Amino acid sequence: MTAGRPRKADPGTLYAFAHQFYWDFRRLAEGKVRWRFNEKRYQELIAELNETPSINDADRARHREIAEQEIARGELDPRKKTERLRDIADAEARARDDFYHHEAVLAAQDEIRVPGESDVIELLLNPRTTPPQIRELCKESLMTRFFKIGDEAREVDVPAWPIALGSTLPTYLSEYAAQYVAALNDRRFPSCDVSDRPSNRLKQFWFLSRALAGALYGVKTRTAINLVGSLRPEESFEESRDAKPSRRRLRYTRKT
Repeated sequence: MTAGRPRKADPGTLYAFAHQFYWDFRRLAEGKVRWRFNEKRYQELIAELNETPSINDADRARHREIAEQEIARGELDPRKKTERLRDIADAEARARDDFYHHEAVLAAQDEIRVPGESDVIELLLNPRTTPPQIRELCKESLMTRFFKIGDEAREVDVPAWPIALGSTLPTYLSEYAAQYVAALNDRRFPSCDVSDRPSNRLKQFWFLSRALAGALYGVKTRTAINLVGSLRPEESFEESRDAKPSRRRLRYTRKT
């Protein structure tokens, strides 16, 4: 790349960052669902499973039929029928146990609804918010939790906001706070009343997401918005070919 020339922003890369930021803004506003493993319920389900035999008489009858068919086709030595029946039963029991244990893990998940952070959203959408306030706010996006793994206790930072694990939104908000505040005060920012039309809030999130993505590459808000486009992620899907019913092809007859 020529020295002194600014790095060119790729629209696809900008969209990828804007897409991520947009959904995290929505999670901040709407909340999200987290899942917690219920060890007690899991053990109860496994205990019930252990009391139920994996292989029953109907299964054994089916296994004998399989072995006899293999003998009739010359695929199995009749002297090895007992061994073959045992192998079939063991393989089927393992497969069923794996399946039931997997189902028990899924059934032992508790759904936890994490509410949105209305105070955080209010500050992030206030045009009078200052860059220092943004940076101070982002410090509250993580909290420390202690997890015990065997005999070792570990200190781990986890999101305090209802955003995706590993989200870069707080990091980039803090780093590019000045550019973010400038986008809030941009004349093109949709500063419309969201009480009448809730979709206006989504327009604001998408505007700020594109502006923040542009800030990562030193791109002005106006340019980033034009490069990424106006369609929000959910609207892009609705407009995509996959989201539309297949068109019926018309047959044309050539006139002679």
